[in-house]
Amino acid sequence: MKYYGIIFMIETLLGCFYALFLGFNATQLLNGIFMVSLFGLCIGLFLLIFSDGAFSIIGHSFRRFNYVMAPKRMKEAMDEDPLYKKELRIRQDKYAITMPLILISLTLVILTLIISIIL
Repeated sequence: MKYYGIIFMIETLLGCFYALFLGFNATQLLNGIFMVSLFGLCIGLFLLIFSDGAFSIIGHSFRRFNYVMAPKRMKEAMDEDPLYKKELRIRQDKYAITMPLILISLTLVILTLIISIIL
């Protein structure tokens, strides 16, 4: 629960600093919070994709394609090399900050959009 408060404060403060450099008024404040929270949403979604192992599968498919297309001598060298990874290991790391970052950023994006429509 503490991550939610910390992320909210960080994104709001960064949005205020962004608005301060552009000329501090209500429109720039909303714009700053929107831009920072949209960036936070992109980072959170990237962490979600990364932690579920999508890039592990892509890397394995490229290594497998390289092995299939290699000449016979290269395949023999790859078979003898202990560092060459043939098996698929999907990353299953779960980061504690991922879901709070996504939820707070999405909430701030929606909130700033609603307030900008009202204003």
